[in-house]
Amino acid sequence: MKSSLPHMLPVGECNPPNEKHSHSLQTCVPSAMHFWKVFGDGIAGRHAEYCLEALPSMDSHAEDPALATPAPCRDFPKRDTQWINSAEDEKESIRRLIARLVTSDQPGCHPVSSHDIFLYPKGMCAIAAVARALVPLAIDRSEAVVYGWPYAETPLCVKESDYKRSTLLSAGSKEELDELESSLAAGRRIQILFCEVPSNPQLRTPDLRRIHALAAQYDFIVAVDDTLGTFVNIDVLPYVDVIMTSLTKIFSGLCNVMGGSVVVNPQSSHYTTIHSALTALYEDIYFPLEAIIMAQNASDFEQRVKQCNVNALAIANLLATHPSIARVYYPSLVPSRQFYDQVRRKDGGYGYLLSIVFHKSETAVLFYDALDLYKGPSVGTNFSLAIPYSLLAHFREQDWAETEGGIDKHIVRISVGLEREDLLIARIQDALIAATASH
Repeated sequence: MKSSLPHMLPVGECNPPNEKHSHSLQTCVPSAMHFWKVFGDGIAGRHAEYCLEALPSMDSHAEDPALATPAPCRDFPKRDTQWINSAEDEKESIRRLIARLVTSDQPGCHPVSSHDIFLYPKGMCAIAAVARALVPLAIDRSEAVVYGWPYAETPLCVKESDYKRSTLLSAGSKEELDELESSLAAGRRIQILFCEVPSNPQLRTPDLRRIHALAAQYDFIVAVDDTLGTFVNIDVLPYVDVIMTSLTKIFSGLCNVMGGSVVVNPQSSHYTTIHSALTALYEDIYFPLEAIIMAQNASDFEQRVKQCNVNALAIANLLATHPSIARVYYPSLVPSRQFYDQVRRKDGGYGYLLSIVFHKSETAVLFYDALDLYKGPSVGTNFSLAIPYSLLAHFREQDWAETEGGIDKHIVRISVGLEREDLLIARIQDALIAATASH
């Protein structure tokens, strides 16, 4: 693994950009934003702050003499930088915690070690790392399948990772698995199948046992995003080759740091291939300050997950009985519960996320407006958080998301936090009363 020290480029103060440079920058911004959004690559906020402080003390080197300028300040800002070399301990503590929690409870399963775990600056970086690293050389098997309706950027990440073909099986249904199996039996070859356990925002769980059996028979890799399920609640390792997790979410909980991880199953028949491919591309660019804060935040990860499980289950059960609500998406309340239960740990719960679809769209709007919770696009925060999911995740493609994925345009997603259960229930009830008072 390469050094975790920040990559400081000698790019000091330079002349103001001319019209040509400004035009080029404006042209590049949309592509750069798309790349950043889909793959997650880019430095963290704390890394950027550190760089900005250092820039005035750095010379600028460029082929264009006009851009090669001396540092305006010769004294590097004085600040505590002991953390630069100290974060290796924190990174190792994160890896050890993940290794302990992700190890399977099933008899005969080998324990996961720190060597099996890769850390990344963001969750999307982890997904992108797996997608990129495992693009095969053999054209005839260069296909990636995304099974089920996932986080909005995942299919794009897979599609743009140089596979010759990528396929989204958006329903995540038995029928789609049947069709996949039939095509594999007829000679189709795929390299990798991505899925979520459970999915976002419909909280559906794929039939991992069947997928695992197909993977063994037809020699493909199974990659699972367990961010919503968590290491604490579910035990997917016996059925998958690699696990990707956004540590930004409930692993951190405080919504003040980002991170991602990849776990390679030590008993996977593809272990050497996956681990070698990831290692070949891996560079430890997880900024030390980010790792330190992540390690601090994660110290009570298990307890927080269990409390969120209790709160979310109570809210889901309450909402499921309300006459104005058509559907509640929660792992214990959807038809795929049996598949979730197959991977649920003995003391595991059903997670912290749920989604609601009302019979009437206007009721959804009134409920959301009246709901006394924080509003925002993340999940897994220690405080409860709600969003109109389709409006934010699929703003320019709501019709497509509804047609292809069954994502109702007025679906409300709630990430349940650590507040007192009675307080949360009261706020949900108040919002329901406000939303239905005129009906």
